[in-house]
Amino acid sequence: MTTKHWYNGSCHCRTVRFRAHLDIHSGTSKCNCTFCWKQRNWNVGGLKLADFELLAGAEFLSTYGRKTEAFEISHKFCSKCGTQTHGDGYLEEMGGAFVSVRVAALDDLSVENLVCAPITYCDGRGDNWWNPPEDIRHL
Repeated sequence: MTTKHWYNGSCHCRTVRFRAHLDIHSGTSKCNCTFCWKQRNWNVGGLKLADFELLAGAEFLSTYGRKTEAFEISHKFCSKCGTQTHGDGYLEEMGGAFVSVRVAALDDLSVENLVCAPITYCDGRGDNWWNPPEDIRHL
């Protein structure tokens, strides 16, 4: 049984607003790649494009991305306040095109639901994404 709900999200200044259809109890992820580690990135990833709707602020989104032979990811952030809200990309192992949402950008996700959500740890630093890193204490 799915427990997907539409959640509203935004950046700090509320210029960028979105909604995402997701099941927080299906899991979240944290990665140890240098980008995610420095940003304290905590995501709900693997959303289909139809499960994400940008409501406002497209013209204020800036992008930082990375592309390799194996994958493509673009991290989106508000150019006014700097808050990262979501990202999108392409990874064949995830079914192709996907959206990933920062849990900190979800406005109506309760703390109770957040702390109960399972976390998958990914070894992005070692390009071993499907396995956890040796140490996760810092993530």
